[in-house]
Amino acid sequence: MSILHAPVRILGCGSLLMGDDGVGLKVIEALKKTELEELEGLDIEDAGVCGLDLLNLFDGARKVIIVDAVLAGSRKGSVHLIEGKDLLNGTEPHTLVSIHDLTITDVLRIGEQVQSLPEIVVIGIEIGELATEISRDISPEVLKAVDKAIELIRAEIGELL
Repeated sequence: MSILHAPVRILGCGSLLMGDDGVGLKVIEALKKTELEELEGLDIEDAGVCGLDLLNLFDGARKVIIVDAVLAGSRKGSVHLIEGKDLLNGTEPHTLVSIHDLTITDVLRIGEQVQSLPEIVVIGIEIGELATEISRDISPEVLKAVDKAIELIRAEIGELL
């Protein structure tokens, strides 16, 4: 059973110890300082490194917005809106980052086999490369993308505002 209860959920993924990979968590941190934190019908949560436990956070949701780092070969700090259905059917060219064994795409593919999935949208922020050393630093180009990601999230949850 999910610890979350709202029909719309925003989940930030990443690791604050792996440099730019932590950008999804920075977006969640910024969102929690806005009026959205108090919005009825919306949960905003840090989902950590997004293993299979992510599926528990989908239970009972109508829509889930996942914010994570991507490697798409685009300009560092660019922001992408990725439909979950495109990830599932393999038409999305973005590579979602994982510092563990499973990417969000892997989790969604397993999830569709074992449960009913809500509408999924991924806000992906281009990080350019994976961190090779432990670091809490997020590059300025990636940090600038936080505001753009929040703008896309606001558009996605427009019906709640």
